[in-house]
Amino acid sequence: MYLSKLSIHNFRIFSNQTEIEFSKGLNLLVGENGCGKSATIDAIRALLNESDFSRKGISEEDFYVDYSNPISTSTDCIEIVGTFSNLNEDQKIEYLTWLTNTFDARLNLEIQHTTNTRNIYKQHRWGGMSSGSIFDWEPLNDIQCVYLPPLRDAEHALKSGRGSRLARLIANLSEDKLKETRNQSKKMQLEIQLEKFNSSAAQDDEIIRASQLINESLEKSAGAVYGQKTAIQFNQLTYERIIESLQILFFPKGNSAATVNLFRSLSENSLGYNNLIYIATILAEFEGLKDKYTTPRILLVEELEAHLHPQLQIKLLNYLQEQARENDIQVIITTHSVSLASAVQIDSIISFNQTAVGIEVVPLRNCGVEEKSKKFIERWMDATKSTLLFSKGNILVEGIAETIVVPRLAQVYLKRMMQTGKCKVSSLEEAGISVINMNGIYFTHFMQLYNGYQVAIPEKNDGESMSAYNSRIKELKKRDGAYQATEYTKVLHIPQKCVALTDNDPPKELGFPQKGEHLAGKNPFLYYKRQAETMTENCRVFINCKTFEYDLAIESHHNAKVMLEVLMQLVTTKMGCDKIENYIKMINEESQIDDTEMAAFILTQIETPDVGKGLFAQLLCDAVDDMFDIPTYIMDAIDFMVGIKNE
Repeated sequence: MYLSKLSIHNFRIFSNQTEIEFSKGLNLLVGENGCGKSATIDAIRALLNESDFSRKGISEEDFYVDYSNPISTSTDCIEIVGTFSNLNEDQKIEYLTWLTNTFDARLNLEIQHTTNTRNIYKQHRWGGMSSGSIFDWEPLNDIQCVYLPPLRDAEHALKSGRGSRLARLIANLSEDKLKETRNQSKKMQLEIQLEKFNSSAAQDDEIIRASQLINESLEKSAGAVYGQKTAIQFNQLTYERIIESLQILFFPKGNSAATVNLFRSLSENSLGYNNLIYIATILAEFEGLKDKYTTPRILLVEELEAHLHPQLQIKLLNYLQEQARENDIQVIITTHSVSLASAVQIDSIISFNQTAVGIEVVPLRNCGVEEKSKKFIERWMDATKSTLLFSKGNILVEGIAETIVVPRLAQVYLKRMMQTGKCKVSSLEEAGISVINMNGIYFTHFMQLYNGYQVAIPEKNDGESMSAYNSRIKELKKRDGAYQATEYTKVLHIPQKCVALTDNDPPKELGFPQKGEHLAGKNPFLYYKRQAETMTENCRVFINCKTFEYDLAIESHHNAKVMLEVLMQLVTTKMGCDKIENYIKMINEESQIDDTEMAAFILTQIETPDVGKGLFAQLLCDAVDDMFDIPTYIMDAIDFMVGIKNE
């Protein structure tokens, strides 16, 4: 049994009714700030009456307000509905009053925007479909839900005292034994041991002498009639008070043996390691009580990465995945960490997006991504590529050169557009757009997350050979244009724009193209340009004439001169340097130049072992000035991403 779906309406940022689907084990909630991740966690806490949230309660700020309307007021009612799936027979009996006609358990919470006499907002809970049914609290109380806040003060949470995490762990583990002992009017072993220690400590010479001096002074000051008698000893504590006095210590070397006197206070430990100890106590509670709970066990963690370096983030995440799988714990985590996003299967990722119509939540497992592409994405999704899950849009490029230079070119172009009043952002970073290096033309694997359609793969025909069938499927997937209605299905998609910048790569026998000339290219990804234009509003492909560097050079003599001056710093051969100097001289003197020949020479020099595209791109990025001319295909891509309307 696990929380499979959550419906939120009028709670904080969720103005429209929004449904969020969860998987049974690990769920990683990703997205930019302010897109509803934390609100989702708190909605679950409110629904399940999680202890910390129930003490805090609903506040005025939890009711949605449309701030775009100056005369609008808060909404009248918050609605939160949770659906639990995969119930076994015992759970169907326990949650009988919650069951729907599909044998899922449904829990409803309605919070009115009116308060009672104690200034608490009125709440109505019910199970199942009928709001008039009597609500039984016992099934809800049986759901084990633990919350870890984003800014965790682990040291404070682990300190000794009433309500400490350690005391709660020990109390839960010993609950049955304590109840049995109390029913027999006996004491717990820990209480007996403390009584013995008190008796022994009271016989200490210094304690006896101190007690005598206090009593003598008290008698002298108050007299025999008004005086009192005192004794010095440790308090006679109950078991509950004893465990609240316990504290966790640490030793910095986990694999080394250490005596008790070598352990240190948590105040001497780092924030990150105290966080790990804090989380370990919670997981220990889940582990120790796993035989007691047959109902859902849910761990809610905000910003798991808090105070942890990337290696520890991933180690902890892997451990939580293991716990979720082996101990049937549903783990729901919010994160801004690209390290965490790159370390999980994409089926575990839920993307939160802020759009013009509200919050859109997309479980990536529902995007229709082919299994082959899922495996590819999971292999290639490093901390750099996973930034696409946190962006407002993505420009996918073939290599390191475009990754370095395109943001600078966009900065130059957007500055010009701002001067004409056509846009309000000065860079891709300001627009929230990422440039992602694919290290090749692997665009379609990633663009399936954004395009919103899935090709319907037909069955193999009788008598059709496997090679013929595979060829037919390949041809179908690489359709250069639109699909018929029966050839695809609509699927969920991340509602952000995604474009690919790719090389045309015409064969050498066709020669070098002039500026703006598109020869027949051999890039196997070119088919997707027409397909994207006819099948989706989110995705586009923009193609150059030959390659990135060639197109920059042939765009204008100014560009070529800048690139030649960069090459002059890198080229080591006399022949190369002489030719570079000659081209620069011809540009300065405005002599007649074969532009294709010059662009081809520049490309050839960049591709030599002494230079290389990466090093050249780094120096070119610094050399690009405000007069640099941007190739049309790059301007078109930026227009599409930023929403610039150009003729």
